[in-house]
Amino acid sequence: MQSSSIQAVSFDAAGTLLELAEPVARTYARLAQAHGVTVTEAAVAARFPEAFSVPWSGPRMQGDGRPFWRHVVATCTGSDDAALFEALYAHYAQAEAWRLAPGAVDALTRLRGRGLRVAMLSNWDTRLVPLLASLGLLAALDFVGVSGALGVEKPDERAFSAVADALGVPLAAILHVGDSVRADVEGARAAGAVGMRWTGFGAVFGAVDGGHHAG
Repeated sequence: MQSSSIQAVSFDAAGTLLELAEPVARTYARLAQAHGVTVTEAAVAARFPEAFSVPWSGPRMQGDGRPFWRHVVATCTGSDDAALFEALYAHYAQAEAWRLAPGAVDALTRLRGRGLRVAMLSNWDTRLVPLLASLGLLAALDFVGVSGALGVEKPDERAFSAVADALGVPLAAILHVGDSVRADVEGARAAGAVGMRWTGFGAVFGAVDGGHHAG
């Protein structure tokens, strides 16, 4: 039986409903080599924290996110080769670069069948919506909140408020699920929603059915 307090469920994208088809460091190193740039997977992996920790003016994923991703590619590969950047940028816009979490479409359909609204809220650029369409997931969502379009990123409370406004439900009635403790769980709770760490759809349905106090 559905918990009367939960009226909507929002999900993060990468690391939650979307999974990489290949480790990111391997993809960077492979495409770098194809463009004449020598860098190891280990080097790419070691540089990622540095790339993402650099202070950024405003949301990193503004619009198509190209300035930020150009910075990430250059930092992680040690190269500012334009062709390499374009190859990596195009790669992650393709469905082949991603896999859906097992049972994702069925689970979202079941949630909607219970009368719940279902959304995605992600710190992503504007490539996300067409990517979701290519993966066959867009039709299973009532709203997609992308930081590149919203102008704010999780854990900013305004990102969660955008979901509530779009779905027409109060923040307290939204269960937000994601893989980041800071951006997803703590961010949702600070905004007044229910935040839960992603462990699979079993936990999501358990929360909807009354155990939403669990983190």
